[in-house]
Amino acid sequence: MESISACISFQASAAAKVVARMSRAALAPHGVTPIQFAVLQAVWEVPDSTATEIGTTLMIDSATIVGVIDRLVALRLMTRVPDPADRRIYRLSLTPHCKEALPAMQSAMNGVNAVVDAALGPSAPGVRASLRDLASLQIVVKE
Repeated sequence: MESISACISFQASAAAKVVARMSRAALAPHGVTPIQFAVLQAVWEVPDSTATEIGTTLMIDSATIVGVIDRLVALRLMTRVPDPADRRIYRLSLTPHCKEALPAMQSAMNGVNAVVDAALGPSAPGVRASLRDLASLQIVVKE
């Protein structure tokens, strides 16, 4: 490798940091973080999901997803409802307040997506497809 700037790990991390900063700024007026928004959006897309299902979808470990959900419940954006068939499981749902606020959050994130797509130009669809492919890789890493 000629320089760190040629390393895929550095490139992916640097790009993710830029997008994360943009996302934090866009969501700050709504009082949520990007990870909180992702959980809200995932529950909006698949109502009555469990924490495990959302964690799997978003690739978030169980300790982190529980903490995020705890904060969303405290913010009165989400509720946990015991599953009628198995009371050990809680189903997640959005509160009426969240359902009212979510379109503005989605709009803010659509704005971030539009800025990034504009910066990428005609390559945006290909970059997005490549990122989805990378995220789906199941490579075994030996430590």
